[in-house]
Amino acid sequence: MTLTFVALIALGLWPVIGWLNQPRLWLGLPWIAVWTYLIVLGCWLVMLIANRWLKASSHDD
Repeated sequence: MTLTFVALIALGLWPVIGWLNQPRLWLGLPWIAVWTYLIVLGCWLVMLIANRWLKASSHDD
């Protein structure tokens, strides 16, 4: 899970951003804004899965 989270963060660094910083639109939003939303959503999903996985694997009941 940590590697997945780090990979998502790496997708927001300069080389990838340079490729997406184009004057094209998708549903009225620039590609860079859509990419930002996807990274934030991906990080949220990874943290949600990791928290549920840790909660299920701990037997502190």
